[in-house]
Amino acid sequence: MKILLSILTIFACLSFAGPEVSYKEAIEGNKKNGKPILLEFYADWCIPCIEMEKKVFKDPTVIKELKSNFYFVRLNTEKEEQLFCEGEILPILDCVELWEIPGIPTFAVLDKNGSLKHITTGTFEKKTFLNFLKAIRKK
Repeated sequence: MKILLSILTIFACLSFAGPEVSYKEAIEGNKKNGKPILLEFYADWCIPCIEMEKKVFKDPTVIKELKSNFYFVRLNTEKEEQLFCEGEILPILDCVELWEIPGIPTFAVLDKNGSLKHITTGTFEKKTFLNFLKAIRKK
């Protein structure tokens, strides 16, 4: 019985895990298989970002699409992380400036070389976000 309970607990944790990975995991995975990296620039105080986290990123269809076709990395613009940005290791805010990100939330797609391929700013409803992801995959 304890084994069954343990297996069910592990399955539940895996099933409800979010779609995001760390930036390091995304870079390493991208180098191995070329799956694009989708960055979301957000902040804890950003109401539209919070709404998307609750309504879009928790949706099973969105999670499946993100896990299957992208390395999804959520980057808090208030943190002191560093990114590989156009050939350099830079703080997040320097990348925001270099890529001319006008606000948050912003979604940036990086190619297999880590170069910016596509960028869009704003919020999405679930259906629109799924269409956005599918359109990016086709590019």
